[in-house]
Amino acid sequence: MGELILCSQRLATAPYYIDQASLNVYSLEELSYYITHNLYLIEQDFMSEELCSWIEKQFGLKQTAKELRDILQRNGALSEFVLCILSQSGYCRPEDLRQTASVLKEMENKSEYECGKVRADRYLENGKYISSIYEYRKLLGMQEKDTLLVGNVWHNLGTAYASLFQFEEAAACYKKAYELNENPESKRECMYAYRCLWDEKGFTRTASDYGLSPEEIAEIDSVIRAAATGGEIRQFEESVNRMLATDREQAVCELVDEWKNTYRKNCRV
Repeated sequence: MGELILCSQRLATAPYYIDQASLNVYSLEELSYYITHNLYLIEQDFMSEELCSWIEKQFGLKQTAKELRDILQRNGALSEFVLCILSQSGYCRPEDLRQTASVLKEMENKSEYECGKVRADRYLENGKYISSIYEYRKLLGMQEKDTLLVGNVWHNLGTAYASLFQFEEAAACYKKAYELNENPESKRECMYAYRCLWDEKGFTRTASDYGLSPEEIAEIDSVIRAAATGGEIRQFEESVNRMLATDREQAVCELVDEWKNTYRKNCRV
């Protein structure tokens, strides 16, 4: 999991498999770590008889299992179920429990569509672009009356594609987003995507469709030029030129390999 977790309780002889994360956990502390670090990804089906049985059989926590089953049988809140587990494990501090409860209750007051968008947004924020694209596409296959919300889903889908340098797909998503949310940011991002594509025809046609003035087009071009010639870009170019000038081609190859690995990581589900 990337961190050392000190387990004060015994380990399970058989792990509990969390299907959504493709993850085996062997202790209540590990389960609590997963919960607290993936709050926005936990859905109602996390509450299950299988989990209750695992806690009872592997740790002998019959009373805790009974309380969890009671919540499950009366269709209790997900926040109540999760807090019961976290309280038993002793993994969280009281302030962490309060924060967890607040987040889960906030999610309970949202529609299924809104919760799905929050989960997709979290994937996007964490650089899991393929997972976010999958979630956004799943949302766009659902019925939703709030056109502003749907437009914002299209916008964030465009951002996920742009983050993978798929600017053609990004431009199409931003264009659809602007049709629904009429957000100037979606319009601007659409134009930026066309410029990143070096698609002059697409840029000109879309600028005409949007009725952009020469001043607005000049501002867009200025932003793109600034991004392409910014301090970090210049420093990188100078660094590569120094490497090549001193016959350090291997260092350049290693840098390219690092880029490839980062891109592959961003493409993981």
